[in-house]
Amino acid sequence: MNIDNNAVLYCVDNTDIQAKYIMAVLEMLYVEDCTVPFITRYRKEKTGGMDETQIRELQTKYEEYIEREKRRAFILEAIKKLELLTPDLEKKILAATTINQLEDLYAPFKSKRKTKGMVAKEAGLEPFANFMLTTKAPMTEIAKEAVKYIKPDLKIASFDDVIKGACDIIIEMFAHDSEIKDQLRLEYWKLATIKTSKRKEADEVKDSDKYKDYFEFEQSVSGLKDPKATHRFLAIRRAMTQKVLKVDVIFDEAMATSKIRSKYYEDSSLTLLKVLEDCALKSFKNYIHSSLDLEIKTELKKLADESAIEVFGANLKNLLLQPYLGPKTVLGIDPGVVTGCKTVVVDNTGKFVVDTVIYPHPPKNFKEQSARILEAMIDQFNVEYIAIGSGTYGRETLQFVEDMVKQVRDGKVKATMISEDGASVYSASEIAKKEFPDKDATVRGAISIARRFQDPLAELVKIDPKSIGVGQYQHDVNQTRLKKSLDGVVESCVNYVGVDLNTASAPLLSFISGIGPSVAENVVKYRDSKGLFKKREEILKVPRFTAKVFEQAAGFLRIYNGENPLDSTFIHPERYQTLEDWAKENGKSVKELVEDKELAKKIKTDSKLVDELGQFTIDDIVKSLTAPTQDPRTEFKTTEFRKDAQSIKDIKIGEWYPGIVKNITQFGAFVDIGIKENGLVHVSQMADHFVENALDALKAGQEVKVMVLDVDLERKRISLTCKKGEDSKQFVRPTGGSSPRQGGNRAPKPQADAPIRNNAFAALKNFKLK
Repeated sequence: MNIDNNAVLYCVDNTDIQAKYIMAVLEMLYVEDCTVPFITRYRKEKTGGMDETQIRELQTKYEEYIEREKRRAFILEAIKKLELLTPDLEKKILAATTINQLEDLYAPFKSKRKTKGMVAKEAGLEPFANFMLTTKAPMTEIAKEAVKYIKPDLKIASFDDVIKGACDIIIEMFAHDSEIKDQLRLEYWKLATIKTSKRKEADEVKDSDKYKDYFEFEQSVSGLKDPKATHRFLAIRRAMTQKVLKVDVIFDEAMATSKIRSKYYEDSSLTLLKVLEDCALKSFKNYIHSSLDLEIKTELKKLADESAIEVFGANLKNLLLQPYLGPKTVLGIDPGVVTGCKTVVVDNTGKFVVDTVIYPHPPKNFKEQSARILEAMIDQFNVEYIAIGSGTYGRETLQFVEDMVKQVRDGKVKATMISEDGASVYSASEIAKKEFPDKDATVRGAISIARRFQDPLAELVKIDPKSIGVGQYQHDVNQTRLKKSLDGVVESCVNYVGVDLNTASAPLLSFISGIGPSVAENVVKYRDSKGLFKKREEILKVPRFTAKVFEQAAGFLRIYNGENPLDSTFIHPERYQTLEDWAKENGKSVKELVEDKELAKKIKTDSKLVDELGQFTIDDIVKSLTAPTQDPRTEFKTTEFRKDAQSIKDIKIGEWYPGIVKNITQFGAFVDIGIKENGLVHVSQMADHFVENALDALKAGQEVKVMVLDVDLERKRISLTCKKGEDSKQFVRPTGGSSPRQGGNRAPKPQADAPIRNNAFAALKNFKLK
């Protein structure tokens, strides 16, 4: 396969990347079959040090180009088969730069049934239609000309039939003029508005009032295109789908028809000017506007999807890369009331050890017995941490553990709450059943809670990202694109961190560059039957683990305490011989090279080695050799929630609370302050300075201190601020007062753009031919 030079030029025009790097990346992706993580980390000399985001953007642009060219080729071939491809039309199709332009040119040839205009052309009325567009003759002369076209056998039996048929041709001529439609498309994005109204049957829809901000709403299309406002269109579209809202694109008809007039009948002395104006209006209303209405809504949906998916991806990345506990023995508790709290122990490698059930809550209320069981388990299995799921009765279970378990009271064991979003999904999944076929789903859930405390990344990759609870409108966006994006995020995170080849699960290994699910299963089966891997090269013995897979994957697979010290680093095996030779020349062993940080730094000053490997590669090698740990994540530290906050009724306006960011949206961040309900920090309350993008100010998993602005007990909503300055106090609702608009925890009500044009053109009657 060769990379099309035109594809490179397209990518140059649509990115800020140099052509030589674009060509290099595209060849590695599509000719050499390399993965994005591999190219990003191990081919920096070829890419000029491009990061993963740039490479994925380039990949997207290339695929856009391929999609456009496939469509262009299809359209050319389809029109050729119809024997209707003129040199001028072919030239226009070849010159089109967007899919929309191609579709405009193809539109007249799409119909599988004959239109009125087609029937009129077949009756020979096209010359008379062209005559109507230019004639200044009196009506008597026009009538004489029309009589020539009367053909009763073709259902053109009268003067009126001739005029009507010719008008049908003219209407479709205007409608299919790609130049006019392209001009109007640009004007729509600048000047059109989206207007919503409540449907009559809306009250029959459950919870329709949640859309009340949009019952009388109008905003410019350009305003809804803004990334900070795209979530509004997703809400509007959901309401439209649920038959709560009627949604229309509004555009000035007079402005639209003036575009047609300026091209086709600008001369005001034309005899049939009024008829042509009626044709233009009907063409706009029935064809052009309906097409652009659908196109605008589709494009806004696409933009909203992209924005929501971007936010979802950023939240997921931050969640996957959140601080990890590491190899510590953990006791996990999945809180329950009637059925008890499922309790498990996993050792410092994540291996499940034992499970039981305790009943510290009503109705059984066996607090003493439950505490003694936990104390015994802690002593017997050398438990260092207790992880408690954050679901129902999570806070009560944490309180019980802190009050009644001796080792926790003495500070020898730390207890903390862990998000259990997705744990129930995992516990019922095929992966969980395969791991623990003889265990109940609730026990599997407790194991997942304990393991995600040890290593969030290793455990969360087993769960569908949509079940983790960090997405906005995740069920409304394009599911194919969402999956592709989230899979890319997971792949990126796993390869950024790397894995221990001797402990990684098959689901975790499957995301390593070049491996995939089936080869990952083979790796685990080989490891189970043959024992731990001693060196990276040994993995080539695994079925289907080819030399190409090894090239793509080896650098991300670490082996600790193996035969080659370099196997515990991110350094790729393709560089081993060079480093071994360098160490030998300097009278040192590879082991000393890995252990002696000062020796490793000398590599940077060896100009011969730099010339051979390249500066990017040398910098990465030195970084790997001198890093205190190969895991780039930070280590876990607990968040202490306020003890006096057990429910929303305990939350006090004007006071500060420690919290953890659970989810970021375009309009703000939801924060866990230790109770069931999360509070909302609106984007305007995230910092003392102006925040353009919520993702720039906070990230999922981040620890924050927030002040309560308002509490709505009826709707169970909490409004928070991160502002430390004096201006934050002006938004605090005085106790017993009404909620200030600025302090409410709802996103501000979307306002119509001012001024909204007076839609007087809506009063015009539809064109009707007599």
